[in-house]
Amino acid sequence: MTQLESTTPKPAPRALSRVEYERYLPLVRRIAMRLARRLPLHIAVADLVAWGWTGLLEAHGRRSGMPPEEFEAYASLRVQGAMLDYLRSLDSTARKLRGASRRVARAIHELTQELGRHPEEEDIAGALGVPVAELRTLLSRIAMAGMARLEMLDLDDVVGVASPVPAPDDEADARLLADAVAAAIDQLPPRLKQVVGLYYQEDCTLREIGAVLGVSESRACQLHSEAMHRLRAAIGKE
Repeated sequence: MTQLESTTPKPAPRALSRVEYERYLPLVRRIAMRLARRLPLHIAVADLVAWGWTGLLEAHGRRSGMPPEEFEAYASLRVQGAMLDYLRSLDSTARKLRGASRRVARAIHELTQELGRHPEEEDIAGALGVPVAELRTLLSRIAMAGMARLEMLDLDDVVGVASPVPAPDDEADARLLADAVAAAIDQLPPRLKQVVGLYYQEDCTLREIGAVLGVSESRACQLHSEAMHRLRAAIGKE
């Protein structure tokens, strides 16, 4: 049994009536899906839903005659809060890697401002106080944890309550983010820009990218992770 399996609570819909269960299940799933889109692949939607039910049941127990509209808003907050509590409870290694990822992106951002150019690997490693080989290993570990993907660039903005359709502000933010990412990709060093194009536009595997570049699969993974951190730094998500 994995850690995630052992810590995931079981939903208890029997505390609600059948009508309430069917009414609020879509709400819990919407919030879970919205969070899951911005999380590593190993975080299962089913786990988020299970924890979300605990939040809903707690809200239901404190309902105290709230009208339906008021209760749904309150329940949404409790559902999301329970899911976020679950995410915070995950193992310390994941938290350390998230912190390391932010430090890498922050170092890239600060070096770019200071040097007026794209920092080299040696620059980044020096700013972090580690050898280049250790930086590459760290980038690989971050990538293997699922924290170095294009769709993860706005992970730090997991706020708000899910709704059936994106709010106008959400849509505007998404467009602004997409434009910023596209501009940042154009400014990547040529080799890293090629990696991003092969991975996201050509659907190449890391092994195939390595073959194109004449490097190992693990090195292609490091280059992809480096590209993602440079993008995070460029769009201010460090």
